[in-house]
Amino acid sequence: MPRPFIVPLFIPHRGCPHRCVFCNQTSITGLKDGTRSQQEVRDRITQFLGFRGARRGTTEVAFYGGNFLGLPKAYRKFLLEEAQSFVAKGQVDGIRFSTRPETVTAAALKELAPYTIRTIEVGAQCMNDTVLALSQRGHTGADTKRAVQVLKPCNVQVGLQIMPGLPGATAESILETGQQVAALRPDFVRIYPTVVVKNTALERWYESGRFTPLSLSEAVELTKRLYVHFKAVGIPVIRMGLQPSSSLRASGQVVAGPFHPAFGHLVQSALFLDLATQALESEKGLSRRVAVKVYPSDVPKLVGQKRGNIRRLVARFHLERLQVLPDVTVPKNTVEVINRT
Repeated sequence: MPRPFIVPLFIPHRGCPHRCVFCNQTSITGLKDGTRSQQEVRDRITQFLGFRGARRGTTEVAFYGGNFLGLPKAYRKFLLEEAQSFVAKGQVDGIRFSTRPETVTAAALKELAPYTIRTIEVGAQCMNDTVLALSQRGHTGADTKRAVQVLKPCNVQVGLQIMPGLPGATAESILETGQQVAALRPDFVRIYPTVVVKNTALERWYESGRFTPLSLSEAVELTKRLYVHFKAVGIPVIRMGLQPSSSLRASGQVVAGPFHPAFGHLVQSALFLDLATQALESEKGLSRRVAVKVYPSDVPKLVGQKRGNIRRLVARFHLERLQVLPDVTVPKNTVEVINRT
């Protein structure tokens, strides 16, 4: 299926009852104000529609960065009506937004009935109540379960967002969150390992030694394990790691933690290192010169950043040479070995 074309409209912190310890949407989005005028909304949608390629799937206007169902009703109605006007003209297929679990109610969803809502993302972040309390989320894991139960009968795609590495989290609680989220059977998941962003409570905790973020390698490993679990039960992971926006990449905005502009690629490379290792281990009488075949788009994932996977495999299996060959006959996410003499 072709990926949907997303027209993002950021409303940082709008509708949020308080500020979570990790959150600074101004740093992440580069926007100081979450209020949008009618002209701003129309101009933004029109501008982005000009970038849509012919091969993209459905087009959705997306409201991100705030708590959509927590917005004042008049402002929420204004945003929905502006987006819906593009649906009525046939330029957009639908609307999506992100919101907090406790704001997902039958009454709130009833108000959405006049609009073409296709996707609702819920910021679960974690399913462990102790971690949620330390992060000052203001909701529980039970709230997330209830939200999904309310959304399931609706004709919408349901996505869940989780944040490995929050205060108080352990590897065990992170993986348990993955299991509980998978049990809810969302249509997709986003995984955002926790980073320390400037001007947040988490920055103060980090500076005082109260909070230690995951290292990059820890975050990659845990995200890989979550990804494998979701994939095994047929739940797509549509994003891993924060979007490396120009504002977030500006000097000093990310204070610490596992932020990397190609975080998703690092996770995919770690997965392919495992696949290649398993494939080579299964070969009997492995020669010193080996070639492996993968689907063409999987070549960079297997090679790894700066050919790191190749170096690791050569060292582990005492190879003179490891060649990676693209082959369209090889299924995606598969490594086939050619054992040469």
